[in-house]
Amino acid sequence: MKQRITMADLAQLSHSQKVNLRALWRPIRYEIAIASVCVNAETEEYVDIEFSIGGVHIKPNGAITIRDLRALDGYHRIGGEDSDFLEPTAFPKEQCLPLLSIGEMIDIMDSLNFRNYHFYLLAGTGVTGCEVGHFRSIVKDKILNEGFQNDELCVVLWQMIVAQL
Repeated sequence: MKQRITMADLAQLSHSQKVNLRALWRPIRYEIAIASVCVNAETEEYVDIEFSIGGVHIKPNGAITIRDLRALDGYHRIGGEDSDFLEPTAFPKEQCLPLLSIGEMIDIMDSLNFRNYHFYLLAGTGVTGCEVGHFRSIVKDKILNEGFQNDELCVVLWQMIVAQL
């Protein structure tokens, strides 16, 4: 089962969709995100790096800095072994994009009040239970029985979020 979106999913977004995604995103510790790092200033060549967020700093003016980054493939020198430049350890939120997990996408859908979509999730153990979204049996029957394509939850949630951006 696919657990989170990929860099390829983010690459398909337009500039305005990326701006809107950043506005919806509330970074927290241990989330996975990407940022572009300049590897050659002369040619303006950038490389996207995947990292885990180690900390989030919010300034009094509301500016958010994502800090203590840990590259998922380990730190390495930008531009090769002979380079003097190490990967940055902090970025402004405006320079990053999240690689959203299923849970993070559900949180975003919840913050949007499931606008324009019928989203419902029910889980129970017999002792405890959790309910998210709004249930309508007619919509459920239509989605499940009228030829809708079956896809992974992560993919469907991502399509719903992209439509809102």
